Amino acid sequence: MYGAPKVGKTTMLSQLDDCLIIDTEKGTHMLEAYVQEVNNREELIQTLKDAMEGHEFKYIAIDTIDKVVEWAEKAVCEEYEVASIADLTFGKGYALAREKVMNTINAFRDVCEHLIIVGHRKVARAVVDGKALVEPESLDITGKLKNLIMSDCDAIGYVLREDDKLMISFKADESIEAGSRCEHLRGQHIEFDWKNIYKTTKGEK
Repeated sequence: MYGAPKVGKTTMLSQLDDCLIIDTEKGTHMLEAYVQEVNNREELIQTLKDAMEGHEFKYIAIDTIDKVVEWAEKAVCEEYEVASIADLTFGKGYALAREKVMNTINAFRDVCEHLIIVGHRKVARAVVDGKALVEPESLDITGKLKNLIMSDCDAIGYVLREDDKLMISFKADESIEAGSRCEHLRGQHIEFDWKNIYKTTKGEK
């Protein structure tokens, strides 16, 4: 899920039972929740190793994926002794960073029943024929990696506020990138309640 800063994404995670929040941006200090704060890629990998040894959580949330991407790019730069991943020819730096991020996501997904990825919102702008156009709001990650992450998720929810209600939209349109493979979420624009997202009735997915 993704949305504007301070809209309430992390607060909602704190309200989900049996959820471990992996906090990469020190955004949980004021919340009562199960939290593992990580400050770099090394601590993230150690958290993964600990999770592989066993844990009691049904859900794990990476909050946010943006930092995981930043750390992966930094790791590639250190390994190849370059200032930027763009300095590696033929897009090799970007490919290596993508691989590290996707490996991290897949590894965490293997150690829990449900993995939740939280990201920032990006409003992309483009100019066509001299006219400024606004592309759909999307996950604030550039290039192929954004597409890989979003296509790998069972559901992509855009979090927003409407009046006094926190909403989550799985309905894609010209202004929002969203969607779901889950039948009960497909095309839905609903109040953000975990009961609406994770069905617990027998036979429901």
